[in-house]
Amino acid sequence: MKKYSIIFFIKQSLNGLFMNSIMSITSVFILTSCLILTGCFSLLAININLNMQQIDSLNKIVFFIDTNYESEEDIERIKESIQELDNTESIRFISKDEALQNLKEKYEAFAGLFEDKELFSKVIKDNPLSHSIEIEYKNIDEVGTLDYQLRCIKGCGKIKNQLDIADFIQNLKNIVMLVFVWFLAILFIIAIFIILNTVRLSVHSRRTEISIMRYIGATNFFIIIPFLLEGVIIGLVSAIIAYFAQSYIYTGLVTTLIKMNTWLKFVPFDDVNSILLIGSVLIGVICGLFGSGISSRRYLKA
Repeated sequence: MKKYSIIFFIKQSLNGLFMNSIMSITSVFILTSCLILTGCFSLLAININLNMQQIDSLNKIVFFIDTNYESEEDIERIKESIQELDNTESIRFISKDEALQNLKEKYEAFAGLFEDKELFSKVIKDNPLSHSIEIEYKNIDEVGTLDYQLRCIKGCGKIKNQLDIADFIQNLKNIVMLVFVWFLAILFIIAIFIILNTVRLSVHSRRTEISIMRYIGATNFFIIIPFLLEGVIIGLVSAIIAYFAQSYIYTGLVTTLIKMNTWLKFVPFDDVNSILLIGSVLIGVICGLFGSGISSRRYLKA
């Protein structure tokens, strides 16, 4: 395609957008909103996964050893049996003395709330705890099988896990993402509908010009290019605005949360900015092309 032809098409596209400026601005606004929501929910999902990895208690099971199996031989046998299980990532033995010391330290941290500071020592004279093994597993989807296998080991006293909490967080994330997908799909349909009508108005306003082009032998491809470029321009403008808006919103929110000394961890925006930019441009251009393509093709076939 010649250089002057590209400039001609771009001028025609910009002329169509300016002639229908209200619809063009509406298209950009709706599509930008969709892209901002897409980026924000994507960042939310990334940060949820990051913090899920930081919550150690959610991917660990505590195996309490029966008090009748506290000999060194039994403990070693139990440790070997646990280590051989497929879903076991690592194990750590916690003696009853270590467990009691940890419990004492937790009590001392809140000792100021009690009138009797020595209450813990008076109540806990003999160590009532048992040895335990902390097990870190590989796959959360197979925890049920691992739980059953652990209970079958001779010497198992009790099993403690945070599977319910992990399942709740996972289900909550899935529900949030499902709602987001449906909400986003509706917004994208609205955006495509607005773009479709924007281009349709542009085509209608230039119907005389299109008729003349047809009389002098212009192909449908030549006629349709400016309208397709209108959709591309709407998509690109929306993507750029959405990218900078996401950067501002995310950076500001993360800075605020960090100042609050929250324990949450966040992915730096610089680590995902290229992915967000490319994703926004691709989605914006595809939506723009789809909406303008449908509108202009329908008119040209009429």
